[in-house]
Amino acid sequence: PAQVGEALQVLLQIQPMSTNELTTDQMKAVVVAYAAAHSAGDIDAIAAIFAEDAVVADPVDKPAFVGRAAVREFFAGTHEFAESLELVVTGPIRAVDHFAAAPLRAITSMGGAKFAVDIIDVFTFNDDGLVTEMKAYWTATDIAQID
Repeated sequence: PAQVGEALQVLLQIQPMSTNELTTDQMKAVVVAYAAAHSAGDIDAIAAIFAEDAVVADPVDKPAFVGRAAVREFFAGTHEFAESLELVVTGPIRAVDHFAAAPLRAITSMGGAKFAVDIIDVFTFNDDGLVTEMKAYWTATDIAQID
């Protein structure tokens, strides 16, 4: 929760950015805020990083969710499906121009069992620092039961 607050403070400081240039640090902060909001189960904070016309493909080979409302509904369903969900940045976030890529690990609990999936998320940002597209690279065969 403290991490979510700090990450969201950084996010709030970069919006709107129309008079500023989007920096790699700002994009990295949005990715950290995204992961922290997932771990906190804060669906509104997750949705807030996306542009109104955002497109999310999670996983990338499945039909995309189009628009902030559809993205919010998708992530709300994901959190309702799992008893708990933690999203952790597991390595360096790489950002350039209006793009960022991040290695993430989603850890979920369902039916008394814990599962983890390692994911690469690729984000595209608009000039206001909002995510216009997010593609999550993972598949069901990447999910592993953990202790």
